Amino acid sequence: MDIGGSDPLDWNGTGRDFTSEVTSARMTLEQARSALDHAVAALPDVDGDEAMAPPALLVLLFGAMSAKERLGKLEALQASHFGEA
Repeated sequence: MDIGGSDPLDWNGTGRDFTSEVTSARMTLEQARSALDHAVAALPDVDGDEAMAPPALLVLLFGAMSAKERLGKLEALQASHFGEA
């Protein structure tokens, strides 16, 4: 399987560890979510239902979404790989 041109779960036998890959992805997601939470908490209160998100907030949101997607793919690959063993 291929995620972004890499072999995240050692399909080619290079000795990468499944657990460390998933653990690293979880930590990345946790950091991305924390940064997003802090940025949202710092937004000023706006009356009404509409507000414009600053570009920096959108970058943090994209980072959290990307981290979540990577973790999901790694977990799915890990589950399928261990299911085949």
